[in-house]
Amino acid sequence: MEAPRTRRRADGSPSARTLLLTVLGEYVRYAGATRVPSRAVVGALGACGIGEAAARRAPTRLVQEGWLRTEPVGRRTVLVLEPRLVALLTAWTHRLERAVEETPWHGEWQQLLLRGPALGHALLAQQLAFEGFGPLDRGVWVAADAGGVAALKELLREQGLASYATWLTCRAERDGELVAGAWDLAAVRAVHEEFLGRFEGVRAGTDEEAFVLRTRLVHAWRGTFERDPRLPAALLPRGWPGLAATRSFVRTWRALRAPADRHWDLLARDPVV
Repeated sequence: MEAPRTRRRADGSPSARTLLLTVLGEYVRYAGATRVPSRAVVGALGACGIGEAAARRAPTRLVQEGWLRTEPVGRRTVLVLEPRLVALLTAWTHRLERAVEETPWHGEWQQLLLRGPALGHALLAQQLAFEGFGPLDRGVWVAADAGGVAALKELLREQGLASYATWLTCRAERDGELVAGAWDLAAVRAVHEEFLGRFEGVRAGTDEEAFVLRTRLVHAWRGTFERDPRLPAALLPRGWPGLAATRSFVRTWRALRAPADRHWDLLARDPVV
């Protein structure tokens, strides 16, 4: 499923559009909603340090691209998530939920063989990495976690590539060699160490601070998915920082959830007329 284009600002921080998607996923779709006051997302982006002009442009561009639509409600404007954005944000939530659970392992790898037009398909390659698959060779992808297979099959169907894909399960004589061939664990280690350096032990003094911190926490955690295949503990090096990063994410998110929700409710509340 194609995602809205995102980028980072010159200082390396997330752009307004990127943070908007995180806000919509974390506070709208995760709560089971599909509608949100426009001023709530503008206020949310403002709290996260985005200027007012950029904060107003971000939802407008998603409307223009067909990810959102607007509806007037009295004197207010409500943003409505289009079905494809609902599907995308739901998939992100499912991936996040898998990422905080230990990957079950029975010695069996998921293997995907691609051919023809599926080779070099940029969107498919991006989604394979996001779902924990690593490339062994041209057109050969493997994963220890079967949780993303259904989403990938749906993507292949949507893109008209299902007939160019073959799904297999296999066992390896040397799992360690397979892991080394499919992923750069040194680079993945650095991602988790950076995450721990940013978020381990952080605290929020106010509801607004909790909202900002939770938004940035979830955004950064989702950003690890394209690098980390979430391998089972049995296949990871001793002292793997991903385990500590996972515990840190869960602990921090739980501490921030209630105060962040209070601030979001304040942003989304109908103004007193």
